[in-house]
Amino acid sequence: MTSEQAAQLIDNTLDLVHQRLQDLEAQALPQEHKALAAEFREWRQPSGGHIDLMVFPGLSNS
Repeated sequence: MTSEQAAQLIDNTLDLVHQRLQDLEAQALPQEHKALAAEFREWRQPSGGHIDLMVFPGLSNS
């Protein structure tokens, strides 16, 4: 996976999380909303302004 593909995957994931958060809010499910928001807080607001991605050398051909 290239850096660009990884960035796009993260962007797509965050878009889906945002949609899910809106759905949970609309359904009046505050505990679920809070849990999901907490899970992705670092992704949405990374410390240092970026998300560190780990490279797994054994998966370089994937």
